[in-house]
Amino acid sequence: MAQRKSRRKKPNRRAARARTGSLDSHGQSIEESIDRQIALMSELADHESPLDELDRRIDAELSTLCDALAPHRPERIVELARIACLPWSVAGRVKPDTEGGLVKAEVLALLAQTASVGEGDGSAAEEEPNSLYRAAHDWAESVGLVIELVQMRTLMSVSDRPADDLDLLAFSARSTSVWIRSTSYPDMVQSTYDALFGQEEVRDALTAHLGFNEGDAVAVLACLHDLQVARMNDRLEAGFRSLFDAYEASGRGAMSPDAETRNQARAANNVGWQPTADLVAIPSAEIADSLGRDVAVVEAVLNRFALNLGGSTARESLEAFIGGDNPLRTNPVVRTRRGTFMLVHDSLVLPAIRENLEQELKALPEWERYQKWRGTLLEDLGRAAFERLLPGVITYASFDYFVPASAPEAAGLPTGYTKKVEGDLLFLLDDVAVIVEAKAVAITPESRAGETRRLRRDLTGIITRASEQASRLQERLENDGGVRLHQEGWLDLSHVREIHTVALSLEDLSGVATATSDLVAAGVLDAEHIPWVVSIHDLQLIARIVERPAEFLLYLRRRRDPEVSLAYTAPDELDLFLYFYEAGLYVSPDPNIMVAELPYLTAPRTADVRRRTQQRPILITSRTDPLDAWHYAQLDPDGPVIAKPELTGSPMTDFVDELQDRKPFGWLSIGATLLSASTKAQADMVRIPKKLLAAPDARGRERTQTVPLGTRLSDAWLLVWMTKPALQTLRHVADLARDYVRAKKYQLKFNRGAVFIFDQESAALLEVIYDGNLPTPDPDMDRLIVGLFPPDKMSSPPPPTRRPATRSKHKKRKRR
Repeated sequence: MAQRKSRRKKPNRRAARARTGSLDSHGQSIEESIDRQIALMSELADHESPLDELDRRIDAELSTLCDALAPHRPERIVELARIACLPWSVAGRVKPDTEGGLVKAEVLALLAQTASVGEGDGSAAEEEPNSLYRAAHDWAESVGLVIELVQMRTLMSVSDRPADDLDLLAFSARSTSVWIRSTSYPDMVQSTYDALFGQEEVRDALTAHLGFNEGDAVAVLACLHDLQVARMNDRLEAGFRSLFDAYEASGRGAMSPDAETRNQARAANNVGWQPTADLVAIPSAEIADSLGRDVAVVEAVLNRFALNLGGSTARESLEAFIGGDNPLRTNPVVRTRRGTFMLVHDSLVLPAIRENLEQELKALPEWERYQKWRGTLLEDLGRAAFERLLPGVITYASFDYFVPASAPEAAGLPTGYTKKVEGDLLFLLDDVAVIVEAKAVAITPESRAGETRRLRRDLTGIITRASEQASRLQERLENDGGVRLHQEGWLDLSHVREIHTVALSLEDLSGVATATSDLVAAGVLDAEHIPWVVSIHDLQLIARIVERPAEFLLYLRRRRDPEVSLAYTAPDELDLFLYFYEAGLYVSPDPNIMVAELPYLTAPRTADVRRRTQQRPILITSRTDPLDAWHYAQLDPDGPVIAKPELTGSPMTDFVDELQDRKPFGWLSIGATLLSASTKAQADMVRIPKKLLAAPDARGRERTQTVPLGTRLSDAWLLVWMTKPALQTLRHVADLARDYVRAKKYQLKFNRGAVFIFDQESAALLEVIYDGNLPTPDPDMDRLIVGLFPPDKMSSPPPPTRRPATRSKHKKRKRR
């Protein structure tokens, strides 16, 4: 048997704000969960006290479950739960029913510590084949029901409280801690942990204090997992072999075995699929022998990470788990009464090591050094990721700059600012600036459990402070047109027209970072300054996926749109990103705002009004299965080649790639703007140069087509396609283009525009002209634009629609 690796398993993490249109298995699971919750709420409405009725049902279900577990030893329950709940494959056949399996296996392991009081190991020869294997699936189903009942009770208790109380966000955090173990791949986590704990002083301090360090802990717990899997495989292989040998020895064949053969077959089957308690746990000496390490070090690790519930009852353990206080998160090892050891599953190992050892480090003098190193490492990793996403970017790291210390200073020149502050990362690429504040603050166990006061404090330390510090630099760029750096002088950034802020975290913030609207409602974020909140592992993975920088900039634009978090709900960042690749992550703009701000629109278009009124919140289910397949294929050079996810529905990609190769000023922002249009609009724009070149002007003049693009004045662009006739010089045509785009931008009050000049003879793109001149009042320009085509006579492509993700692949095939 081989254990199948999965990035995560995540059923419904909180009451959904909308149905998902997806037909994938994850979406189906969530829809079924929603249906059950709706049915349950309907039933509870008939009771005088719904909460009392929920308590009665929880107690009844839990009592029945504990009675079923009672006759067995705890370690046997753990192994049966592993077989029933965890993903595995045998001879190419994959176990299908493992949605939420990690969680159910953990709950069964915890309940076994209090409910399982049996003394016997069980009997492979006497038990009915598959009886306990089937029973373990029933136990898992019962666990899923109990969790839903308890979560429903919690949700009913907090749903009417004000948003600024953080109760709903805390509920989301608790739900995340219940259902999601890690949103990062183990190899990426391991690489980060190796760097975090790699300092010699830190490792020596841990060894002196605990008898082992992070590397020892990883080796021992990984070995424990490997030995458990090896034993499972050996049992199955031995069982199959015994079964085959028994039938061969009987001489009668499989159709008529005698009683002895039937007993051998029963025992052989049971050894594999419902093993007795004496076969499932591992002695510390066996681990030490396998690793070639001192048994004292192995036992120090196992005892440090061993589970101890301290006399809790089954109900107490269950409520603590569903409340976010999962003791297996830091202590994933089950110690048997024989003094042997087990892991419930290996997804617990790396997070447990970090949280456990960091809690220990806090009491040591090396903690301050470790904390400082966390921040340095996060900035280094973040810098590498952004420089990969934005090739050619200019980077400023760990820099000091000046801001006004008072209102009088703010009213004066930047040369008079006296307050020195620090910035983490500033990335500059032509007219785009990305400000990153990196926060390596550790999330406390209380926050992970959804304790509102601690959660607010930790979110303030990570998200709020990062947002405030990034906004502080953004304000200088917007108000001053640059920033005065300490010891380096004035950095002129008057050419920057687009600024994005990022709050980068070392912590996994799933269930929180994607809930932007909830963070605003809770006062954690300012609605006017919303950064992209992202963890380092998600950022690193996005940097590996993205093929063209313009895709990333477009994602950054849409991800920071305040309406996106109202329109889309997703378990974590990568689901949002992959949905962006599939369907655009687009919110239909308000047509009234468009008309008010864009001078070429005189009245709301009927189609725009319809799209705006018909859009509904979308629940994005797990999108990471193809990503999982690609990632693990990258780790296996001998395995099959699997393509990584890619952007769909974008006919403009070839032209965007050409811009990236040529790298004219503004290529990044121009490319993102071209990709922002709808699939039809992109296809139409791709045909513009062909159409212009196919019908040259009879008088030998240049031909031009102008397209205004945008949904409001702040993001509007003027895009111009122009031909260079054979008898005109490129310089002459370029001068005409510069004059035209500047005048037309002035007329429309647009900040940015671009002209693409194509050669009439070769059809090649000759030059790209960017114009970022701000439309400040100018009497000469006022006279010049009188001769231009009136704005209200212009046409523009409609804004893109929120196309269903399930159609994107079909559209792509059709386009080809």
